Amino acid sequence: MTKRIISSLITILMTAVAHAEVRPYALEVLVFSRPEPVQSITEVFPATEPQAPASFDLLFALNSGFKNLTPLPDSSQVLRNSALRIQTQLNGQILFHKRWIHPLTENQQANPWFQITGTADNGFSLNGYLRWSIDRFIEVNTDLRVTRAGVRQAPDGTPLDEVYVLREFRKMSSKDIHYLDHPAFGVIIAAEPIELAEPQAQPADAVSESETQPLPQAQ
Repeated sequence: MTKRIISSLITILMTAVAHAEVRPYALEVLVFSRPEPVQSITEVFPATEPQAPASFDLLFALNSGFKNLTPLPDSSQVLRNSALRIQTQLNGQILFHKRWIHPLTENQQANPWFQITGTADNGFSLNGYLRWSIDRFIEVNTDLRVTRAGVRQAPDGTPLDEVYVLREFRKMSSKDIHYLDHPAFGVIIAAEPIELAEPQAQPADAVSESETQPLPQAQ
């Protein structure tokens, strides 16, 4: 009886997983550093970067098709003008800018973190983590660390880095551009639903012919 119950539970769980809704979106993330951090920063800077969550490298995932992530060309980016204004008008620097197709699923806690990295000429570097899910809205959990090298000194004169941390959970509508703000850097996120093409039915003659083809013979 116990084995039968366990078997039934496994079947139910497997069925639930198989029928879990997957909703693909084109996600775009732009992370930039400010030319000079706002002087009102009052956070206590850690001596070292906080411990990172277990994660997968986003660029590797895109290049390998991990979790069915698919990179999109730079020419498709909807935040290109924003990136240009940041560089030319705000004198900021781009730390990360990518657009990709991401099949979103529910249950934020069960989904993996993806790592994003980048560097800029002004001594800033990015080491961040993003975790995505979807319910009524797109959900993103951010754990972003931007390091500014050698801007402080220890009493003995040793240069020290500043590590700026932005942790935020945000629910987003795909109709809007979303902005996450920090005195030292900023994050712009755009999302667009992807309509999957419906499989085209074969002509009746082709289906009939394929059904009547002889089976291959063993060699």
